[in-house]
This record gives sequence, structure tokens and C-alpha cells, in this order.
Amino acid sequence: MREMDIERNIQEVTRRIALACKRAGRSPEEVTLVAVTKTIGPAAIRAAFQAGLRHFGENRVQEAKPKLGELENIRTQCTWHMVGHLQTNKAKTAGALFDIIQSVDSVRLAEFLSRHAQKTIPILL
Repeated sequence: MREMDIERNIQEVTRRIALACKRAGRSPEEVTLVAVTKTIGPAAIRAAFQAGLRHFGENRVQEAKPKLGELENIRTQCTWHMVGHLQTNKAKTAGALFDIIQSVDSVRLAEFLSRHAQKTIPILL
């Protein structure tokens, strides 16, 4: 996907969010746009970053790890979300890679993350 297309798509989604918020009587600042980057390469993520996005989501730990390594220059300026199912055997690595884990589906997984996390990680249940 070309950089111009990415920027245009982000502008369109942002416009649609603003319209939906207006209809709902809410502020667009209450909405977080997360670009899920499954199978998307680092160049496209950099283009989205340049267009103003700061929240990115991945659904596979093994795919995210090398990708985030290639994005070290912008990594700390973004919020990285783990989306999709997270297996306990990958939770320790996910805790180190991601800023938010949106896919905690059991008490066991939440407890494991709590015991092994080296930082505070917001989760969605």
C-alpha cells in the first residue's frame, strides 16, 4: 500500500469517527484508533506513524517480535496492543513487547501476566 493511500485512509477513518462521535454526543478524543498491522510490513507502519497514528496492534507474538525490532526508531513513541488470543506460553514475551494486552480471556492468564510482567500492563478482559 502506498504512503499516500495510507494517509488518505487514516484521514477518512478519522473523519468517520468524528461524525459517529457527533451523532452519539461524544468527543472524538474519547476514541482510540488502533491500526492492526497483522501481515503489514514495517514500511507501511512507518507511513501510518508519519500520518499521525500512534496506536498499533498485532495478534501474533512471533510476528510482532521481529517487526518491533525493525521499528526501534518509533517503537517508544507508540502504544503497542496485543490483540487476539494470547497463549500462556507466549505471555511472558508478550508482556515485554506490548503496552496493552486486549486479549486476556482467563484468570490464569491474568495471574501469569501479573507474576511475570516487568512493568504495569493494562489488560482488557
